Amino acid sequence: MTAHLPAPGSPASAGPTADLAARARLEAALLARRTRAPRTGVPRLPRGPGENEYPTAPIQRFLWDAHHADPGRNIWVVLGGVRVTGRLDLTALQRAFDLVVERHEALRTLYRTTPDGELLQVVQPAANYRVALRLHEMTDRQDEQELAAVLSGRFDLERGPVIRLDVLPLSEQEHDLALVLHHIAGDGATVHLIAEELAAAYSSFAADGAAPPLPAIGVQPADIAAWRSARLTTARRRELLDYWTGRLADLRLPAPPADRTPAAVLDTRGRTHQLRLSDTTLQALRRIGAEHSASLFLVTLAAFYVLLVRYSGQRANTVAAPVSYRDQPEFHRPAGALFDLMLLHTELTGDPRFVEVLAQVRDRTVDDFEHAELPYPEVVAALGYRPEDSHGLLQQVLFTEETDAGVPLPAGHALAGEVISAPPWHHALRPLTVRVTGRPGSTHIVVTHRLDRFSEQRARNIAADFVDLLDLIATDPTVRVLGSPALPALRAR
Repeated sequence: MTAHLPAPGSPASAGPTADLAARARLEAALLARRTRAPRTGVPRLPRGPGENEYPTAPIQRFLWDAHHADPGRNIWVVLGGVRVTGRLDLTALQRAFDLVVERHEALRTLYRTTPDGELLQVVQPAANYRVALRLHEMTDRQDEQELAAVLSGRFDLERGPVIRLDVLPLSEQEHDLALVLHHIAGDGATVHLIAEELAAAYSSFAADGAAPPLPAIGVQPADIAAWRSARLTTARRRELLDYWTGRLADLRLPAPPADRTPAAVLDTRGRTHQLRLSDTTLQALRRIGAEHSASLFLVTLAAFYVLLVRYSGQRANTVAAPVSYRDQPEFHRPAGALFDLMLLHTELTGDPRFVEVLAQVRDRTVDDFEHAELPYPEVVAALGYRPEDSHGLLQQVLFTEETDAGVPLPAGHALAGEVISAPPWHHALRPLTVRVTGRPGSTHIVVTHRLDRFSEQRARNIAADFVDLLDLIATDPTVRVLGSPALPALRAR
């Protein structure tokens, strides 16, 4: 059994963000350069026998506000999907799902506001909380509209649940399993964790009815939120505010080559297109990164900045990117929205070679990660923007690099699984999201776009332009990226 692991912030396969596990490894390495005092363990908050109320993390408040800013739609979600072949034991699957929900507080947390407007996360007692499987009657695997409707069902964050597991039978021996999680309850790494534990628990329950030995979970999202809040002292907050107001003083929103004029009313209808990156190019990009102390994320981010400049001529560009804080051992196991968003800014001058752009992007991005503790909504406020701009105006373009990993069933199990890599999720969180997504055996450029800004052909052309540029950089990383005659002609202009 395998599971599709999406990246936060991308609606074709995920929500503001993605599988963040690979990014967390990069960010942990960058954050290790900090010179501040070493971290201490995260204490657990007291728990009572009934409901337990705790303050939310800033990203949860951000996602609550984004969810309610457009009450008619349900786009802030993370998706996972697998097509399984073999006899499906629904009783074992329900027991496995029950166990996963019991283990992870984020999956049985509801949200409510106090009279003074504070948002609380309310953890439901495990003994009294159950999320039933949703078994559908569907036999036509070509009926994408019906499947899209299943995936698009709206969440009620006050009443719950914040997670759904839909079972869509195609035949007695074939089923689609669709995991839909509201982003307030988890990130892309959460989907991976759920899929991994669900597969292990299902195999155990189906085999002999016994619960599997799953790794212990030390701390939960409420503990982490309280710990992070306590660490952000007044002095450190002032230091971070000074950094970000200076760093983003010349913030410039990108001008990607949109070929449609948006309507006055928000339209989140979207599509996703992907184009494979050749193995030769990928290996060369990794080699270039190794030679210049840069990850694949930094190499491709530098190339993306170049592409934006080539499209518009605008030398300064600010893009959004998700940042994981699963950089401590205690943070590896719990489900939860353990990420934030950042605004990354770069300005190109002169006629630089790509390796010069890469060095600039690497150094500035490392500095940004060293100042990543300030919550994204506070950065937005410090820059003088309205709260609604945090998920609107400032989220015009998001870039990320991620890894989608498979989660196999234990050897010898009767079920076989095939990842649903492109579920029919026809929405877009923002006008344009570009992801470099690694899957077992291949890496793709994935472009998700709003239909009121970009036609499908324009989105395909953006993916093709990015692949062309990466192919050139892989061949010659010293190429002058703005004025060389070797630069490929742009399709999306």
